[in-house]
Amino acid sequence: MRARYGASPLHLLAHLAVLPLVAWALLQVAERPDAPRILLWLALSAVVHDLVLLPFYSVLDRAGQRAAPGPAINFVRVPALLSGLLLLVFFPAISGKGEPSFQRTSGLTYDGYLARWLLITAALFTISAAAYRLRGSR
Repeated sequence: MRARYGASPLHLLAHLAVLPLVAWALLQVAERPDAPRILLWLALSAVVHDLVLLPFYSVLDRAGQRAAPGPAINFVRVPALLSGLLLLVFFPAISGKGEPSFQRTSGLTYDGYLARWLLITAALFTISAAAYRLRGSR
């Protein structure tokens, strides 16, 4: 019996196109003197995501589906996802971790990152609520 891929051929093609890019990036990392630390961080981040974060946000999504049934949940998911992504990317600056090295290197401070992230999060949810209202009024 032949196994089928299961997704569209474009999906398979995209993955096959990205694999050489990933291999090149890993080869570039392997040449660095701190490569073992970087690769360990990469492996641990994948494990932590799969064993901790994925179950956590799956439970949050299930709770959200009960609270906002139907398509309304997407008006919560999108701003939450964008806000979470911003938090993940800017967490050191938002939490204030590593400010002395950042200031020594760039001459800048972390002042205002938390306030700006909260404002962006509020704006994302406000825009999403307005879009939900517009969609509901039609």
